[in-house]
Formats: sequence, structure tokens, C-alpha cells
Amino acid sequence: MSNEIRPRHDHLGRADDVVLQIAVESTVETFTWLILDDEGNPVAGAEVDRRATPSGLELSQEFSVTVSSEHFEYADGDFGEFPAGDYQVHLYLGVPPPNAKTPRTRFGKLQLLDEDAFSISDHEWVDTSSHDAPDVGEPIRVALVREGPAGETEQRSPVTYAEFRKFLEAEWGHGEDYDDANSWPVFGGKPYQALRNAARDFVAQAKVTSFGDLLPPGYLEGKLEETASQFPAIQLPRDARTAYLPGVELIWNYWLEEGMLVQTLNVILARFQNRRLPGRDPLARFDVTPLLPLRNRLWGFAEDELHRLTVRRRAVEYEYEYGFSLIGRAVPRPHTLVERRHGFIATFHQVLFLAHRYFKELDDLTVQADAFPLYRALRDCHIVLSQGTQNQYGEMAVAARAEFILMQSILAEPQMREFLGGRPMTPYPEPWMDRVDSMKTIQGWTDTSIMHFNDLATIGEQLVLTIRLGNWADPAVGGAEAATWAQAFRYGIQKYAAAYRTATGVDLAEEPNSEKPSTLLARRLSGTRIRA
Repeated sequence: MSNEIRPRHDHLGRADDVVLQIAVESTVETFTWLILDDEGNPVAGAEVDRRATPSGLELSQEFSVTVSSEHFEYADGDFGEFPAGDYQVHLYLGVPPPNAKTPRTRFGKLQLLDEDAFSISDHEWVDTSSHDAPDVGEPIRVALVREGPAGETEQRSPVTYAEFRKFLEAEWGHGEDYDDANSWPVFGGKPYQALRNAARDFVAQAKVTSFGDLLPPGYLEGKLEETASQFPAIQLPRDARTAYLPGVELIWNYWLEEGMLVQTLNVILARFQNRRLPGRDPLARFDVTPLLPLRNRLWGFAEDELHRLTVRRRAVEYEYEYGFSLIGRAVPRPHTLVERRHGFIATFHQVLFLAHRYFKELDDLTVQADAFPLYRALRDCHIVLSQGTQNQYGEMAVAARAEFILMQSILAEPQMREFLGGRPMTPYPEPWMDRVDSMKTIQGWTDTSIMHFNDLATIGEQLVLTIRLGNWADPAVGGAEAATWAQAFRYGIQKYAAAYRTATGVDLAEEPNSEKPSTLLARRLSGTRIRA
């Protein structure tokens, strides 16, 4: 923060109190505030020595001063109240010499930190904004202020189904050309191919050129201009020929896959093709009329299977980049993998755990919050992630994102809800979500809502992007950057930990658990079935 002095009101009446609001940096031990009339003569002021205050004051100080008769010691002669006129307020560093006799010798050699002005009128001045507000405490009040983003903001991924719908509206005129079945051939793959190509074009636009692309919306606008320099620079490959990296992470796909998005559409597609899956078949009465656009999209999705990523390819890339594993018959055995990112889960969860500990220290105004352990955890996690930023990284995430958004678009069709049903009063953020939760109920899968997995996907992606792409291994980066990062993403960090606790039963705010999420989810599902 900066050193500032401001009158609470710029225009006052004779009967109004003059209240000054003063803010000084924590390094300022002594200062003097002064009020001068329109001729430059001192009329009121006070010297403040903060070295006598109790220990523990940190970061920033704010003082509210109600000018009273005891502050008129600088005035020449009798001065009991402010006459009408214009006045200046000055804030000086330090205090004047005790033997100074004139204003020039008193304040001429002091450093002027800030100045402002106000006026007093003979007429009553009415300020509807805060005239009726109560005075702020005693003549001097100390308030401890923590700097951080205004409000609880969260950066949502720009590459989601909701943003894809906006992209289609911009490209196709609110989706009318696509949604109108008569504007397309009655049969054939043209409608599906148009949607698939649009999804690929949409995802390909996501890129990161600076750390500011990853910050919550409005964060820098609410901070000082130098805030941007408090984040690490983006680390580009040594042989990079472009000034940006992809703005998507495969962890987004992993959490939605654990949330049963892919399995939901696979079951529907099997019934559409008249294929019976092992076990019971709750979708035996699932029939789609040839006149619905949904039929054409399911047909195109089935025909395009050869050009989509398989679960095997996604599973091995989850292991390569994050050490996350899937459980299922189609997942390759561990011994078939060349490399697995063992350290990511431990280091990432350590980052979240230490971030929560830093938040507790930050909220406790009796201690000095230390962000250095958090910086070390961010650096370790960055190094682990950088080892997996090779080979299929980027290409896999972009391709998988386009395919998953395509799945969400198919599930979001109104006709899909007519078949699967759902809970109309549950506030799902996006229309495809209730279809997934309905399928979970029909099939007897996990009862954890897809909304929690979507939070893990969108927030987890943003956190991982900031750790992977930010150059936390730079020797110039340290605890200050880690503290700024934690405060900028505080809401997202806390929300990710809450969603993780709901999905797996593990509270990352209390312990940095390093078990694989798939193991925790399977254990939780088994416990639910046993209780049922």
C-alpha cells in the first residue's frame, strides 16, 4: 500500500467534524499530519509515534482522526474552530524538531508523503453518501488490513460447454442453423461433422501468453499496477517458435471421466446400436425417432469412433502427466507403461495443504504469515509437472477436450432428458449434468453429483496451469510470489479442497493425502454399496 491522507468529506459545514483518514506503510515508524489554511499557516496537526504500539502490527495501518481542540497547538493565537474557507492537509515522514519555532523550521525539512484539500462553508453541507454514518471510534483508531483480491472470485476455464455454446451462437447465429433439422440433410453425417469441427476450432483457440491469462477475472484491475510483476513469468520450451502454450490441461478430462461423463454416453450409444452390455439393461426402452436431431448426432458419434481417442490412450497419458490411474477392464496394466508421474499427487496435495495453512496464518493478525514453505511446494510441483510436459502433452489435451465438449453437447440435447428424466429443481450449472446424474442413479453408480467432479475439473485445471506454466524454478521467484498466488486463487483452492472432500472423503486442508483418487473413489463406492 502507499502513504495517503484524505479528508472523509471534501465539503463540510461549520457544524461538521473534520475527520481525516490516514494510511501509512508498515515501515513508517513516525509521521506528522498537518492542516493548513489558504495562506499556508498551520492550524491543526499531531505527531504520531508508532514505535510505542504493541508488537505484531504488520502489512498496513489505517488511522481515522477526528480533529478536536487538542490538535490546534500549531495554530497562532486562539483557534477554537475552523472558519469558512479552503484548507490543505499534509502528511510528513517523521516529526519536527522539538526546538523549532516557525513552520519553516518545523516542517521544511520533513519529507512530504501525501497531500489533499477540503473546504468549509458557512452553509450546512449535506452529504447523502455517508453524512449520517457514525464516526469511526475514538480520535485515533488502528485497523489492520490484509491486501488481497476484492471479493471471492474464481477463474473458470474458458474452454467449457457453456463457452462453447456462446461460440456456436457467434458462429451460427444462436444455433438456429444447427438446431433446425430441416436446414440439414435428413440423413448423413454433415450435422455431426459440423459440430465436431466447431468443437475442435473452439478448443484450438485456448492459449496462454502470460500469467495474467490465468488470473481470476478483474484481479489485476483491483490491485496496483505493479501486481502483475508479483507472479512468475511463463516458462516456454527452449526451442519454442510460438509465444504461447495451450490453455487446457488433461486433468479436466480425468475428473469428468471419473465423474462418469464418458461412461454415460457409452451406455446410451450401446443401446442406440442395439448392443447389450454385461449386467442389467435399464435402457431397454430407449428409442430415438429418426426425426430428431439427437438421432443424427448419435449416429455421427458412433461412426466417428475410429477417429476418437480411446480410453487406453487417455489412461496412459493420465499416468504420464499426473500419475492418475483409471480402474476398469479397458485400462492397460501398470507394467505396460514406460513412465508414470509418481510425485505429482504428493506435491500437488502438499501445495493445497500448505496453502490452507498459509490462509490460517494470514487470517490470524497476531502472527506473520510465512509463504516460503508454500513456495517450495509450488517449486517441487512445478518440477514434477515439467517432466511430464513432453511428447503428447498439449496435443492430447486439446483433442480430448474437443471430444468431451462434443459429448456434453450431445447429452445436453432436450430430447436426452425426455428419455433419462432428471430432477428439474436441482440447480445444475449446465444442462448436460443432470443427464449424467440420472444415468448414475439408473445404473447404480456413485451417488456423488457430477457438479463436484466438474468443480474438480475446472478449478484443478486452472491451478495446474498456473503451476506448470509459471516458472517457479526461477531463482528470482520466492515467497512473495507464492503469497500473491495463494491470495489470488484462494477461493479456487478452498473450493477444490471442498469438492475433493465430497468426492473422495479426504480433506486436503487437514492432511496432504497422496493416495490415488481412483483408489479413494472405488473405496467410497464400495462402502456406499455395502451400506445400501
